[in-house]
Amino acid sequence: MNYHSIGYFAFFLPIVICLYSIIPPNRRWYVLLGGSAVFFVLWSKFAAAWVLVTAAIAWFGGNTLAKMKKAPKGADRKAFKKKKRQILTIAVLAAVVLLAVLKYTNFFGSTFFGSAWKWKQITVPIGISYFTLQAISYLCDISDGKIEPAPSYFHLLLYLGFFPTLAEGPIVRFADVSGTLFAGTPVTYINLTHGYQRILWGLMKKTVIADHIAPAMSSFYDTYSTVGSMSLAAMIFCTIQLYADFSGTIDIAIGTAQIFGIPLTENFRQPFFAKNAGDFWRRWHITLGAFLRTYIFYPVSLSKPVRTLTKHVQKVFGKKAARYVGPMIALLCVWLTSGIWHGPSWTYVGYGLYYFVLIFIEVLLEDWIKKHINENALWFRIFRFIKLCILVGVGELYFMAPSVETAFTMMKSIFVNFRPEVLLNEWSMLGPGLTDYMIIFFSFGIVIAVSICKEKKISIRAKLEKLPEPVRWCFWYAAIAYVLLFAAYGPNFRAIDMMYAGF
Repeated sequence: MNYHSIGYFAFFLPIVICLYSIIPPNRRWYVLLGGSAVFFVLWSKFAAAWVLVTAAIAWFGGNTLAKMKKAPKGADRKAFKKKKRQILTIAVLAAVVLLAVLKYTNFFGSTFFGSAWKWKQITVPIGISYFTLQAISYLCDISDGKIEPAPSYFHLLLYLGFFPTLAEGPIVRFADVSGTLFAGTPVTYINLTHGYQRILWGLMKKTVIADHIAPAMSSFYDTYSTVGSMSLAAMIFCTIQLYADFSGTIDIAIGTAQIFGIPLTENFRQPFFAKNAGDFWRRWHITLGAFLRTYIFYPVSLSKPVRTLTKHVQKVFGKKAARYVGPMIALLCVWLTSGIWHGPSWTYVGYGLYYFVLIFIEVLLEDWIKKHINENALWFRIFRFIKLCILVGVGELYFMAPSVETAFTMMKSIFVNFRPEVLLNEWSMLGPGLTDYMIIFFSFGIVIAVSICKEKKISIRAKLEKLPEPVRWCFWYAAIAYVLLFAAYGPNFRAIDMMYAGF
């Protein structure tokens, strides 16, 4: 039951929409809950039951914290706050431990015990990394007094397991969706059409671009990892594939939720128009970055041990050095968490540390650049764009490599064994044919054009809606035909699962 499967579009989603529309408004959230349960079970089977455990942890922990808004009269406030922190810590740790046992047991076991580790892998439910983070944000927000607890356990269960966000996010906070998720908003013509337009856009990116690149990526990593020209091509293709796959799936999720009148947080904002690596991550996987910033960066940087260390550094090295201590320790925690969150592999840990180093260097150079360089100069903007593309490409090549060794071999080959003739002679052996490449690059050109319009605040939908109705309908039918024709075109086409669904 993938978001881009025929079963999802031809059966599952239309059935949910129909049932949702005929049920009284105050009971429509039951349809969403039931649809989410069916979606989850079809994908993860009995492993879906683990979300019930996470929901129970968040439910009991959240209700306990909600009862502790204020210290009783005459009570020791310090002791009360300490007890509240302990309850929050226990609840968060319980959710994290459940995630760690299910997802990381074999990773840590094989790391520390090697071949002696014989633990049998537990079936991991789809989306566990996503709904665990949402459970943690729910607990923290109740503890901080930002939200009231969910009206019932089943309301909370729907929030954690809502089927459009289940597999790949976006990671939404309870406060952002509670007003619409349970409201029973009717399916209007605007929501239905706009939702399906967003779904169509996501389908194009996922099936026409990302899935057509898949055969080439397998060849790059399996056969040509020691050839530099192939490694450079792999760097470009894997960046395009990962962006098209992930952002396309998020488009489908946001479009699906929009049909039911539920606005989800955007997860991408033209990331390749970023100024640097830090800005890139404020535009890519936005909801994960927001979670890490809110629940890890700020608490760590403001924690008592970090503040004590900052004061000590200030005494020894001065204020200039001390101002970097808190942010850098917090940043290291953020990127270690981000790397480990992506999966039980050292490549993901290395990927997180890679961006930590990049952003750390950027922070150190920030004042110097502002003082000595005109950031609006054309030459600097061109340099900045090329630099970003290289840094992101290196990161994605490493991210998608099957092992750390493969990633370093491919990076090394670019400098010591480039051999451009191999790329020219064996291009046709990678999998996609000439027609496939034409489809990929033409479609990605459309994505770039749309991104430029968005960056310049030009609303394509608003312009389309100003066109005469026959022209507008012809455009949308042509777009549907384009996706239907090229989504599974050619003998070398390989449909792939959603790439971020495994995280």
